[in-house]
Amino acid sequence: MWNTHVGRKKSTNYEESKREKGSIFSEFFQMFFGETNNNEEKVEKNKSKKVQIKGENIETEIKVSIQDAFYGVEKKITLRTLNGKMKNFQVKIPSGIRNGEKIRLMGQGKPGENGGKPGDLLIKIIIENDTKYTLQGIDLYTNLYLSPWEAALGTKVNLSSIDEEVSLYIPQGMQSGETLRINGKGYHNGKAGRGDLIAKVQIMVPKVMTKQEKELFTKLQEISKYNPRIKNVAQE
Repeated sequence: MWNTHVGRKKSTNYEESKREKGSIFSEFFQMFFGETNNNEEKVEKNKSKKVQIKGENIETEIKVSIQDAFYGVEKKITLRTLNGKMKNFQVKIPSGIRNGEKIRLMGQGKPGENGGKPGDLLIKIIIENDTKYTLQGIDLYTNLYLSPWEAALGTKVNLSSIDEEVSLYIPQGMQSGETLRINGKGYHNGKAGRGDLIAKVQIMVPKVMTKQEKELFTKLQEISKYNPRIKNVAQE
């Protein structure tokens, strides 16, 4: 009986040793290759879990007048959506917006993927010059029209800036093409200040004259020695 007992114990020790070796081998395999079952589960989870992607932005541009950009305005624009339908947007253009600046409408761009947020709509503002004003940076340029006698004798005139009339002194001998600068009457500078208004002188001659005007111009022609095509002519 003793021998039989010993035989069973050896068999038990062998099986325990086998299991221990198997356990060590399993731990060694997992150390270098990971757990096969867990990896498969992670791959399946990654496949099922989709990354949220934000939609692309859409860019467009609109044109506004200098007056609208100076005072601010609300404009309605219509754009074609991806499904071909037309959609209206109300765009509030703030006072003093700069040329080329963009307004962002959040969430009005292309839709996102996998539950991602939609993109934005970016609207570039193009400020258009008109017949009265030209915008260069924060300065406004305009024309100042003078008669020949106003330019020759000097005078005082009223000039319309974008928001009010200003009084302007014209010195004697003003030449066509010369400029006069009125400080602080230009476009917004974005810091509660303004650029300048620059008036370019344009001397205008009447196309239609009365008989008396014509006589006076004729008399002036006879008595004047001034010749604009000759520089530094001494005048009496």
